[in-house]
Amino acid sequence: MRRSFGAAALGGALALAGTLAGCGPLVTAAENVGTWGWHPDHAVQHLDTAYVSGGARVEVERFAPHAARLGSHAGGYPAVLVLHSSDGVRGPSGAIVRRWADALARHGYVAYVVHYFDRTGDTRTDDEREDRVFPTWTDALQDAVTFVRRDPAVDTARVSAFGLSLGGYMALALGAADPRVDRLVVLSGGFFDALAPTVHRLPPTLLLHGSDDDVVPLSAAQRVERTLARLHVPHRLVVYPGRGHGLDAETRPDGIARTLAFLDAPTVAGAVTERRDSP
Repeated sequence: MRRSFGAAALGGALALAGTLAGCGPLVTAAENVGTWGWHPDHAVQHLDTAYVSGGARVEVERFAPHAARLGSHAGGYPAVLVLHSSDGVRGPSGAIVRRWADALARHGYVAYVVHYFDRTGDTRTDDEREDRVFPTWTDALQDAVTFVRRDPAVDTARVSAFGLSLGGYMALALGAADPRVDRLVVLSGGFFDALAPTVHRLPPTLLLHGSDDDVVPLSAAQRVERTLARLHVPHRLVVYPGRGHGLDAETRPDGIARTLAFLDAPTVAGAVTERRDSP
């Protein structure tokens, strides 16, 4: 499967016209996930919420520094949408995206694990289904950007997206569609075939990819890189020699460090392709 990643709230409601925001302690994240290697980080505030997109309730898990309480009007915190793979939010795939969300929150970001499959009622998908419905999921993610920008803790000018596998495809689809998205980090992702010829804009983008990925080949990231170069968009492609789909325990710290450095940078300029084992 091209984009599968197999074994791999809030203190008050968000006031957003046309949406529904719930609030409460994190429940969906803990269910059927802890046994796969993720448990909520006590240094991070974990809360459940939701919004409505196209008549469907879309669940969201909010990961934030404890100081970024929703009702505090703290402001100034950058936000990141964290987008899951085709295996959805349960099992090992869900554990992995939540580890990334915890890492972002520990570093001072408000991270939102968006259950964008809720828009179409899916729990996991395959390539044929994804190619057909990704525009609907893109609409749901644009609604998520609106939702996140109404969080009083968030700096509305700094809403980015991180995506893993299918989530990387969706991050690129969102970035191509929504100029409010500040930056993208794409791990083991690429373009949907139907999307690629239509892309006329993207924000600065970091691509992380294994050279031996047999699920989403490196050529998919290189295709994105060529588009970014054509559009004169600042970007960086980091290739992990000998690595497969996603980042393993050895390479994940490097990927997280590069992600944070990319998102933290006041500005992003130029275009760089590098191998992780280069000086």
